[in-house]
Amino acid sequence: MINYKISYSHPHRHYVDFELTTNTNGEENMYFQLPAWRPGRYELANFAQNIQKWGAFDENNNPISFQKVKKDLWEVNTQGVKKVTIIYSFYANELDAGRCYLDETQLYLNPVNCMFYIQERINEEYEIELEIPNDYIIASSLEKKGKKLYAKGYDLLAESPIICSNTLQHESYQVNNINFHLWFQGKCEIDWKKLKKDFIAFTKSQINKFGGFPVEQYHFLFQITPYRSYHGVEHTKNTVLLLGPSKEIMTSRYEDLLGVCSHELYHTWNIKAIRPVEMYPYDYTKENYFRTGFVAEGVTTYMGDLMLYNSGVFNWNEFIKTQNQNLERHLMNYGRFNLSVANSGFDNWLDGYKLGAPNRKVSIYPDGALCMLMIDLEIIKNTNGKESLHSVMKDLYNNFAEKNKGYSEDEFRNICVKFGGLKVAQIFEDHIYGTEDYIPTLKNSLDIIGLELKEKKNPNLSAQYFGFVAIKDNGRVIIKKVEPNSVADKNGIGPEDQVIKINGKEIKDSLSAILKETEKEVQLTIKKKFLEKTITLTCGNHYQLLEFVKQEKASDHQLIFRKVWES
Repeated sequence: MINYKISYSHPHRHYVDFELTTNTNGEENMYFQLPAWRPGRYELANFAQNIQKWGAFDENNNPISFQKVKKDLWEVNTQGVKKVTIIYSFYANELDAGRCYLDETQLYLNPVNCMFYIQERINEEYEIELEIPNDYIIASSLEKKGKKLYAKGYDLLAESPIICSNTLQHESYQVNNINFHLWFQGKCEIDWKKLKKDFIAFTKSQINKFGGFPVEQYHFLFQITPYRSYHGVEHTKNTVLLLGPSKEIMTSRYEDLLGVCSHELYHTWNIKAIRPVEMYPYDYTKENYFRTGFVAEGVTTYMGDLMLYNSGVFNWNEFIKTQNQNLERHLMNYGRFNLSVANSGFDNWLDGYKLGAPNRKVSIYPDGALCMLMIDLEIIKNTNGKESLHSVMKDLYNNFAEKNKGYSEDEFRNICVKFGGLKVAQIFEDHIYGTEDYIPTLKNSLDIIGLELKEKKNPNLSAQYFGFVAIKDNGRVIIKKVEPNSVADKNGIGPEDQVIKINGKEIKDSLSAILKETEKEVQLTIKKKFLEKTITLTCGNHYQLLEFVKQEKASDHQLIFRKVWES
């Protein structure tokens, strides 16, 4: 067994102290590995950069020699040593759904960030003793006895976040005799009756579609912030959700809360149980390259929202808003013509989840979701309403997850084609592995259920009028995106240019507020790294958007298929 003792003395410094002790089992050299990334985030994170004062000691507390042999791997000389103890501190000052945070109000750990495994002993059991104030409650999906937690193997430990605080709020609900726990950290007023009613509804819907649940219990761990925030991370037995501001989570941000929770719960099947073969098992030391991010996140983005609708938690307007958001993100990104969604997912390991080079790639979330919408509708049509994308996912669950094996991208495609036929094969070729325009195919697929695409003006006025998107950064208006061949592009405006004046006046209000007064043209003063110039731009209609609407006269056949899709 590997024993961990976790403590801290000055929470405002954000350093957590770790002490790992274990038998050497006669090994002359032992290797202690800290992960370089975490499952659910397909980019290198290099957690070891937060390690301070790493040291090794024998059973008599004498220092023993060690060396760091890789950026996150330590080799310890344990010749003649029976028991080894590793001590180190970890800087925990990043509050999101996948990191670690310590202050005067809570200790929050994602073990994959800060806790080691021993090479060749990754499946060994862990005992974690928490030295925390007596009035602190521990929220975790790990087995708990007092202030001790237990994990059978590093894979379980790595994805078992821990929140310790004296302000945690807790409730639970049951579906199919499975306990689901709701933990809220942070000051907030929860309407538990409303919350549990909605959670029960979408949980039932998801379990019914798969015909079972992969684990015996589940925990939703909420970090509620006083400022605006939004983030979720999935794990096998739990999820962490970061959301704020706290005063809005039951009102204006309630749809976001439901959306992220349904999404992360669906991940319990899709990516935690139904896992690509490239991640079976995980290799924590390096990139785990795979191209099925469109399954991991595309299916989950689409299904998470669809489940809220078919369970009655979302009404039509709330649901179709999520689909329009996916479509808007797709249309606002000209990377769709340059790199496929499959290859974009592979390249997350290269440049992560940030914008990166303009118009280089797409996102596996909205673009993957649109592909899955098209595939779902084609399956419904091809099987005359008897099957859908739910059938594909249940097939993967039964024939891969429950048999403890990963699926390949060819196997996923073949199952989809088995149910959906040649049109689904064409969607894979054109849109998942290719960069053909989504819109013609999407229009044909939507017609199956009596929906169509309607043109709409871009609500972002700088995007609509001139073809650029800007943000305000420390009081400066910085251009981040420019539509190819727009009036802005043709006049030499590019990413990272600064807009310093509009019509000769310094920018004091928001860009949108100023542009509302624009009729035909505007004069922009642009500052680049080495020059400044003033340009007159004529208003146009750029970054054109579309939205999903119901056809006015859908046929009975379309309505039947729509009912299948919605159910």
